[in-house]
Amino acid sequence: MGRHPRTLLELRCRHSTSLPARLEGGVARGRVRAEASGQETPGSRSMSDYAPVTDASAWRGAEIASDPAWISTLATAEVEDLAAALRGVQARGIPTTAITRADFPLPVLAPRLAQWLEQARSGRGFFVVRGLPANRFDEAEREAIFWGLGTHLGTAVSQNSHGEMLGHVFDQGRTYGSANTRGYQTKARLDFHTDRCDLVGLLCQRRAKHGGLSSVVSTMAVHNEILRTRPDLLPILYRGFHYSEREAADNPNGVTPRPIPVFSNHRGVISCRFIRNPIETGAERRGIPLTASEREALELMSSLSAREDMRLDMMLEPGDMQFCNNYVTTHARTEFEDWEDPAQRRLMVRLWLTFDARRPLAEDFGEHDGIPARLAPGTAVLPGGPNAAAPPRLESAQQAS
Repeated sequence: MGRHPRTLLELRCRHSTSLPARLEGGVARGRVRAEASGQETPGSRSMSDYAPVTDASAWRGAEIASDPAWISTLATAEVEDLAAALRGVQARGIPTTAITRADFPLPVLAPRLAQWLEQARSGRGFFVVRGLPANRFDEAEREAIFWGLGTHLGTAVSQNSHGEMLGHVFDQGRTYGSANTRGYQTKARLDFHTDRCDLVGLLCQRRAKHGGLSSVVSTMAVHNEILRTRPDLLPILYRGFHYSEREAADNPNGVTPRPIPVFSNHRGVISCRFIRNPIETGAERRGIPLTASEREALELMSSLSAREDMRLDMMLEPGDMQFCNNYVTTHARTEFEDWEDPAQRRLMVRLWLTFDARRPLAEDFGEHDGIPARLAPGTAVLPGGPNAAAPPRLESAQQAS
């Protein structure tokens, strides 16, 4: 895969010239028409109770690909604001993951931060920030800026059972699907999935030689398409599935005690949680095969998410930051080929954040406050030179992202 233009993100979807059609149904921000208070189980609902999502979170890639509104390029004054905050924490010797919002004031960037947060929580559900000069800040400095900016968007939570708060995504030479391996530790394709947090952030430090394209899809648009074309499968997705537990190496037979819904309508707000691999593994561990209809529903979720007109593809460049709301989007990555030189190899930094104002979620929605730290920190060597030094990162067996 060749280099992508810096002015526009490479998009493999067919660009539509039509504007997004506003669907009939509920009109409240982030909501659908609520037929009753609280949450209803699929068995208590009729097909007429399922309404389309009509707000800005239900977008299609083909419809917004040429709209630059989801890309924010930092102005010179905003870069200087970040640089000043960085100098402040450097002068005080504060480690990156100990930086607080108060330690990292951003008075110039504050209005845009508020806009980004609103866009993430109540708008499209994702945004991309560009313009952080990779030739001005080294990788450790960019990482500190990424963390500092993240403190203004939410609170960082643990990304694995070792308590890692700042994840490093690179090929560790592992094989996807093997024990004690998560997909992001490999160079394999990662299918569309959510993470166990409100907002996932990704900072690009280095690009791969080929591949590694990032994709985002609106699960609200996927919901609407299922409602339009296969409404008979929606009750299955609202009922949900048993998941294999994330710490599978510690509990080989671990399965969630009750189904976790793919789509959940709580107080009129639809949210999505979708990680297909542990759903399928959960069925195997329970010894109860998925039914034909359940398999069809899962495959429809996957195929619609990957459809060219639904997804939005982008190649992140060094210094680019992407943030996605896990309740209204899923994200994916293509397989990549890396460089021979370790100092050039693909490296991304990841944040899992929770919003200060939490989304209304049903009790059965599943864990969304990160992964509790239960084990001692591990270590893994990052590809590259001295600027690649970072906190420990050794994963337990976890099957998503």
